[in-house]
Amino acid sequence: MEKKYKAISIIVTQKPGTEYDSETREKRYVIIDTESGEIVDDAQGYGYKTAQKAYAGWSYKNRDKSKDKEKAEKERIIARWMRENKKFVRLLDRVAFEIHVGKWGYEDKVDAKLVKDLLEENGYTDLPFSAVDLLRYWDKGPVYSRKKRK
Repeated sequence: MEKKYKAISIIVTQKPGTEYDSETREKRYVIIDTESGEIVDDAQGYGYKTAQKAYAGWSYKNRDKSKDKEKAEKERIIARWMRENKKFVRLLDRVAFEIHVGKWGYEDKVDAKLVKDLLEENGYTDLPFSAVDLLRYWDKGPVYSRKKRK
């Protein structure tokens, strides 16, 4: 049975003697279990400033952590490949720069199709990741020169 959750607004009161001189009241949001009415996330008693932030916080705290491990492993594979294939990474950097300064057509852009075409032109056809994954990781910056993390 799937539980249902909802963000509701509450009034948080800041007592005198803290960082404020007088009592202040603010509207904040907490996540409640709609079946039991129990507060399941209140941002450590402070509440969230918006309902959207309350839902985002709740989603983050209850995400599937196994997907985080898969993503980290994929990033390690891509980083290793980029360190081993610096020539291709420099080519991609050069092409992106030329597109940016306008040496290519105005409609050209660095996207997954361009990365896929460059990979195929340079003989990289059987990779353990997609052009989209490579582009997403390449866009973070020059990772092939970073030191290995322990």
